[in-house]
Amino acid sequence: MVRRLSEREIIEILIMIGYGDRARTQLEVCRLFNNKYPNREPITQSTVSKIEQKFLEVGHARDRPGTGRPPVQEDVKLNVLLELEENPHLPTRQVAANNGIVLSSVLKYLKLYKWHPDTVVLVQELNEDDPDHRL
Repeated sequence: MVRRLSEREIIEILIMIGYGDRARTQLEVCRLFNNKYPNREPITQSTVSKIEQKFLEVGHARDRPGTGRPPVQEDVKLNVLLELEENPHLPTRQVAANNGIVLSSVLKYLKLYKWHPDTVVLVQELNEDDPDHRL
């Protein structure tokens, strides 16, 4: 299994590459790094090349931001639950619009936190003379 390089290791590789007339070849950097860390899985020349190219393009050693939909913040989830706790008769579509998220996310949070409104809905009302009417 290939282990990813840490940010510290990437910076160390960039330092080993050097700059100007003190620059080393990628093969030399590869050998230096592998000799310095013999217990670690050895890196290849292409790894050094990719690190150098990424640094020249982006200007830093951090990973690029991930693609895809960003996760929803915890405070948004709590706002949804608090809003429904204050007013359990509020439609979920309105809750979604108030918090700037989609309806499916609201429904997912409610299911995730096992939230059910504890409101009693009386369908019928029993009176004292109901048994007499039944007879």
